[in-house]
Amino acid sequence: MTRRTFAVFAPRQVRAALPEALRPWRRLGDVLFRLAVQATGAHLARAHDAIIAAWQESLRRRVPRYRDAAETAAWGAEGLRVLLAVTRAWTPEEHARARDTVYETARAVAGEQLRRGFSLEEIQQALALFRLAVLREIQHMLRRRLWLAFPWDVMRAADRINEAIDLEMLAIGQAYLDERAEVIQRRERELVAGNEQLRTLLQEMHHRIKNNLQTLADLLYLEGREAGSPEVASRLRDSLARVKSIATVHRLLSLDHISEADARQLAEAIAETVCRDLGTPGTRLEVHVEGPRILLPSKQATSLALVLGELLTNAIEHAFVARAKGVVRVTLREEGGTVTVTVRDDGVGLPPGLDPQRVESLGLSIVRTLVSRDLRGRLEMRVDGGTIAEVTFRR
Repeated sequence: MTRRTFAVFAPRQVRAALPEALRPWRRLGDVLFRLAVQATGAHLARAHDAIIAAWQESLRRRVPRYRDAAETAAWGAEGLRVLLAVTRAWTPEEHARARDTVYETARAVAGEQLRRGFSLEEIQQALALFRLAVLREIQHMLRRRLWLAFPWDVMRAADRINEAIDLEMLAIGQAYLDERAEVIQRRERELVAGNEQLRTLLQEMHHRIKNNLQTLADLLYLEGREAGSPEVASRLRDSLARVKSIATVHRLLSLDHISEADARQLAEAIAETVCRDLGTPGTRLEVHVEGPRILLPSKQATSLALVLGELLTNAIEHAFVARAKGVVRVTLREEGGTVTVTVRDDGVGLPPGLDPQRVESLGLSIVRTLVSRDLRGRLEMRVDGGTIAEVTFRR
């Protein structure tokens, strides 16, 4: 027996008429859904206090840092108001106004929670607990049959409420990040302003120290002129050179770097000062400074300034006896964090048989102490067509 299959096709006119026949049912579905949304919103509004109380209880158990009942009550009340506004919005204009309300409230909540020190994770956890409190109240409404539409319409309304809560959580999360970025930028601006103010104060401090040292140098100069003994005058002149070396460091610190000084610039300034103060009429002295720009901390710069002042003073006072001209070269170099400063003169050198490492004088004693104690480096002296002093230390 042969089995036959028949296909039944509705006439084209019948198929075209189906959508028109379903329109009343669709309108009825829309009406029932609106009723469900209105009934759900009205119930949530009436259950306001119960929702907030349940949410606060969950917060105390799950997020103990939220202990301020008044603060969380205000937050919950505002959140529920915004939630209902989004849920009840139907037209595009109402949706736009509701979204504006969500974002405005989100910024306020995020800023307040951030100022209170809550993290984004804690805020999102609190919002998740708020969602549970609202959905539990909807379940309570369904169990008690406090609705006028079909249950699935109420559940569709619950879905709409879920979407509204999702929007609120996203808005608060984004607002929190934006507010946090603004706080960070504001703090950075405050730090920059504070650093600039501190820089100005420190520069002013270095400037005042330099002025005080210059005053002291002037007093030493006057004392030297009035000294009746050549030995006393010589010692005052040496002290004057030391004070001016320290003043040079503070002058450089007051101009640019408040915590670092350029060793090359420092050497050039000290060389100019020593030549001007100690040069004798009829003797042409040249001091050449060579090497790269090397920044040193202020303490190291001060010690190096004193060392350079003593070495240049020794060279100018003792290397060119009975000579009409002389050259001193100061060479700086740095390699792997190790700084080497060499002071070489083309003078008469040391008497035969005298070990340069064992030469004793007040100036060299000061140099050895500064190099070993403050710079934590080493000093080497030798004779090679003149006297060479080499200071090495770690920057």
